[in-house]
Parts: sequence; structure tokens; C-alpha cells
Amino acid sequence: MENSIASLHAAESEEIKPYKIHVSSKYLDLTKKKLELTRLPHEVFLPRDREWDHGTPKSEIEPLVDYWLEHYTWRQRETHLNTTLPQYRTAISLPSTTTTPTPSPPLRIHFLHLKSPHKHAIPLLLIPTFPLTNLSLTPLFAPLTNPTSPTSTQPFTLIVPSLPGLGFSDAFQTSSSLLSKSAGLCDALMKRLGYTYYLASATGSGADSPAGIDYHLLRVLGEEYKDSCLGIHVIEPCVAPPTLREQPVGWMKFAFARFFHANIWGYEKCDFVALRSTQFRSKSRSKSRTQTRISPHPSNARDEERPLLNRGGRTYGAVGVLGLREPNTFAYALCDSPVGLLSLVLSALRRRSPGHRLSKMEIIDVAQLAWLPGPEAGARFWTAAVDEVRGFERLELTGKKGGGGRRSKVAVTVFGADGEGDVYVCPAWAGLKHDVLFSQRASGRAGIAVWERVDVLVDGIRGLAREVERVDPRLRIRALEEIVVFEEPILEITEDDSESRERESVDYSVDESWGDIGHEGDQDHGMQLDVESPDTVVAVDLRGK
Repeated sequence: MENSIASLHAAESEEIKPYKIHVSSKYLDLTKKKLELTRLPHEVFLPRDREWDHGTPKSEIEPLVDYWLEHYTWRQRETHLNTTLPQYRTAISLPSTTTTPTPSPPLRIHFLHLKSPHKHAIPLLLIPTFPLTNLSLTPLFAPLTNPTSPTSTQPFTLIVPSLPGLGFSDAFQTSSSLLSKSAGLCDALMKRLGYTYYLASATGSGADSPAGIDYHLLRVLGEEYKDSCLGIHVIEPCVAPPTLREQPVGWMKFAFARFFHANIWGYEKCDFVALRSTQFRSKSRSKSRTQTRISPHPSNARDEERPLLNRGGRTYGAVGVLGLREPNTFAYALCDSPVGLLSLVLSALRRRSPGHRLSKMEIIDVAQLAWLPGPEAGARFWTAAVDEVRGFERLELTGKKGGGGRRSKVAVTVFGADGEGDVYVCPAWAGLKHDVLFSQRASGRAGIAVWERVDVLVDGIRGLAREVERVDPRLRIRALEEIVVFEEPILEITEDDSESRERESVDYSVDESWGDIGHEGDQDHGMQLDVESPDTVVAVDLRGK
């Protein structure tokens, strides 16, 4: 393990290097053994319509375990990712602060750099929905980088990092202010790539995200780095309706618009129809909860568990009871059981989108990308985010955060405009904290937006770019392309990957002469088993081998 720490310090002098995923065969063999030795729990027999009452049912997980063992080949997936996505890694140091006066070791951040073939493309920082990695966002890449009508539809050059501790990015060695530090790392990455000005977008619902990470990370980025991040796109932001005590002017506007169902001050008539529908549904569920105090079988497991998972008036998902207070305790179980982690993935996917149509391969991809580095860093990130968000809220109450001088420019996308969602967030409520330049209201639920609502996300991002360009000419200043070195050609996909979806097979290469510039062996970066810790995967530089 000491060699791993030493490699971190050595990486500080590196700039941007091409990256190839390579997981040790020993670790893959270990994964197979753990899958073969899995002991599944005994279950009670429940009707088909109630089989999820106690969590992930055996009928769902057993076929996926068999698929993982018998049909899923990581080497094929590894080759597919390495040949279709331009991957890089760079080491970025965290600056010292008053709370951490000693600089911490640099973190190696894994990111994708997908250059649009169109010269008028705008740089876009795309943040993966927590806790997914950048490798899970492939459905968004082609529509954003190479639209069918680039002259009338804005294209983007994408920079897609994995958050620290997720995927193939190094984990934080601290447990405080991780949202703020992550925002700083993202801004530093954009500047290292030569993008002085850029836009940023979330890819998941803030309201559905653990601790609101998908919203608050973007919010910090837009407020603290507004001189470079010129605008952010957020999805279902964690904002509440104005109150008479805290926002009297905003409350009066909301009350007036709601009473008359007026299209005014950012409100629209459909907002109040959706609010009425969700409030009616909420009252019905409250009545159902009262009845379930007698009945042992809740009619809606998701809603029945919310009182048990509430911390400080907020809910953070099913694993909140175990994971938020003691992330290490939670991590020991998942680090030792790929099937346990798969069960958690299945539960999370169902809660986001009960009727999702993800294939077995896509589900195992999500589980495998969480299993390889281990889920412990993500659990600690979640715990730290809960505390940090509470700190944000305390600062807001004292008027020390979210002031007019730090308001970011935002585009807001909300779902449930047809009243079918669990909750509805009026886009105008975001105006209490941000300068809302663009808003859109979509029907249905956000679900797993990166797979199921791609068109809505893309429209929201383009709406942000269009409005920011009108008010801020800096967005059109060209980036310094020569700062990015060691461009790597993208190879054609092999026949072994023919089962992969066409949407994953986009060629993003722009320069096939990188080999004349880079150092020998740069393309051999990879993942390898740490010999001293057989259950840990660490990133190492294989150039000296």
C-alpha cells in the first residue's frame, strides 16, 4: 500500500495522460469466486404484486447472478470502453485551507474528453448522477456532441469526470467539505484543459439524489466559480416554496399567482395543477400510512418507509438507516459481496424507475463499475454530503450564503408537470436562490434520466446555452486547444461487442497523430490488483513494466 501512496505523490508532476482500463485477472477471479460462493437469504412467499415489499426479491436477483457468472465478460466490456471512449486521467492537488492547512496528496481524476467535430461547440462539464460513473452516461454523448442539425442545434464538447472515489478516480482522504472540494476539482480540471469559460449540467434529479448531491454540487460550482462556470443546468433542484417569514416578497408572489393561476413571475398555470395533484396524492398516502399501523403489509413500500428514513425533515433513500451514520459499517458488507451490491443497485433502479427497461448487461455494468473500486468511498461521500448540506442550510438561515452577489445563472428542468410525479418543484422557486434564465416542465417522472429522458436533458442543456449566450459573450471565446496533449485515436469496435447498443459506438476522435507527441507507453495506464491488499483495486502507472 505504501507504493500506492508514493505513486500518488509522483503523479502530481503529471499533466493529462491517456487512460486505459485494465483490471487485474486476480481481482476478476476473486469476483467470480465470491459470486459462486454466494449464500442467498431465505424468503417468504409473497404474491407477485407484493414481492418487492421486503426489498429485492430472489426471483429478480438470481437470474442476474447467473448472467454475471456465465454470460457477462468484463474483458469484452473493458475493451469496448477503451476503444469507444477517449479516457484520460490527471492528478489535481487540493489547496490548503484554514481547516486543512497541510495540502493533501493529489487526486487522480478519471475523465472523458469528447470533442465535438463542430467548431462552434461549447465546452460542457457533465456531472454523473450520484453514485454512477462517467462511463454510464453514454446515451447523452452523441446527441450533445454531434446533433443531426448542428447549424440549428447547439453542439458541445464534453468533459465528463467521475467524482472522487467513484469509478476510476481516486477517493478523498478527508471527510469534510467534499461537495466544495469536488466543485473545486471540477473547475481546476476545466482550466487545466484550457477552458476558461464553460457551462455545467447535472444528469440526475436533485430531489431524488442522496443528500441532494446532484443539485448541491452544481450549486456550489455555479456560486463559487461563477467567473468561469457561466451557467448550470439543474434537474428538480432541492428548493422549497417561499414562506412568509423567510421570503415575504416571494411568498406574496407565489400566493398571488396560485390564487389566480396566473402565468406571472416565472409561474405557469400547469404548476398549480401539478401541485394540486401531488398534494392530493400525498394526503391519500398519509391516510394509507395511518391504516398500515394495523396492516402488516404496506400498499406502497416506498412511501411507508419514509418516516423511518427521515433525518432532519429530509429523506435519503433506503440505505440511509444503515449507511448515513456509520458508512464504514455499511461498507464492510458491500465490499465483500458483489451480490449484496447488486441487490442495492436493483433496489435503487426500481425506486428511480419501477418500469425501467435496462438490459441485464447494463445492470451488471452499473454493479461492476461500483464493485471494482469498492463502494466505501461513495458511502463516505454521501455521509459527508449530508453534513455539508446541513451547513449550507444553516448559513442560508443566517443570511451568509446565497446572497445576491453569488447567485448563479441556471436552467431548471422539472418533471411531473402532468401531476404524475411523487413531488413537484416549481421552477420559479429556484429563483429564490438563483438567476433562472431558462426553465422547462416535462411530464412523468425523472426516472433514470440518463437512459430514459435523454431528450429532456439535452433540451435543458441547450436552453441554458442559448440564454447564457444572450447575456454573456464570454461563452463564445475559444478554448486553447493546444493545452490538451496526448490525443488518442479511437479504434473501431470489435465484433465481440456487437451486442452493445449502437448509441455507445460513436467515434469521438479528432487527432490521430497523438503517438508522435506522447511518451512511450502512455497508453498503458490501467487498473491492477494491489498485492498487499487483495480486496482493493488501485490505479497504477504501467509504463515501467
